[in-house]
Amino acid sequence: MRVRKVSSILFIGALLGCGCGTRISDSGADIRIMSYNVHHCKGGDLRVDYERVANVIKRENPDFVGLQELDCKTKRTAGVDQADTLGALTGMYATYAMAIPLQGGSYGVSLLSREKPLSVIRKPLPGAEARVLLLCEFADYWVGTTHLALQEENRIKSAQIIRNVIAECKGNKPVFMTGDWNARPNSQTLAEFRKVMKILSAERGRTYSGFKTHAPESECCIDYIAVDKSFASMFSQRKTYIVPDIVTSDHNPVVTVLKCRSAGILDN
Repeated sequence: MRVRKVSSILFIGALLGCGCGTRISDSGADIRIMSYNVHHCKGGDLRVDYERVANVIKRENPDFVGLQELDCKTKRTAGVDQADTLGALTGMYATYAMAIPLQGGSYGVSLLSREKPLSVIRKPLPGAEARVLLLCEFADYWVGTTHLALQEENRIKSAQIIRNVIAECKGNKPVFMTGDWNARPNSQTLAEFRKVMKILSAERGRTYSGFKTHAPESECCIDYIAVDKSFASMFSQRKTYIVPDIVTSDHNPVVTVLKCRSAGILDN
């Protein structure tokens, strides 16, 4: 398991700066969730810039963020472990899952979190280019992220696998899922997810820009945040939005803010 603990100075600073550290079972506590395809931190100006990506994350102040399209020690990004680097820059724990080997290293997804995960599941998913599900357990919840395949047949199979994994692991904890699912809101892929999950993020608007894409907005909502339906009523949704940034990555970050309805409802 690759979980990096950042220095105590960075982590304490992050908690003081954002008021985090509150468990989601605390009455009135907000939970801020982000999903962000970072395009291996390469922006529209062709620069690989970790500070820039980290600043986007810090401005939104998430409790956890699912990251997609990360390099780990590849030649094209000079051997940098991008998950660990972004974890250090944001003052969060970084957990990484490899999807494919790439240029002497690997390529995959990561979860940044304020808490250190108690356990981690990494599950291979189908695709012409292999994909992976990363699911992390915390004191009060599970949080996952994935980047699904371009082919709808493989996306549907992946959604079914993810549903089965959630059913096996969740117990009495809610499961949040984030990711670039490469699927529009009216797709069969989303229909599969909706069987067990409530979509929390915006289902209108452009989450994929391609930096300067001319595709209609209706075809560019492909990044999502969701919660399993059996726990959805435990949370009220304060807001959800798409961050207007088309320079740092070819995807816009997606954010949702929830409030736990009452204290103790998630206690064991």
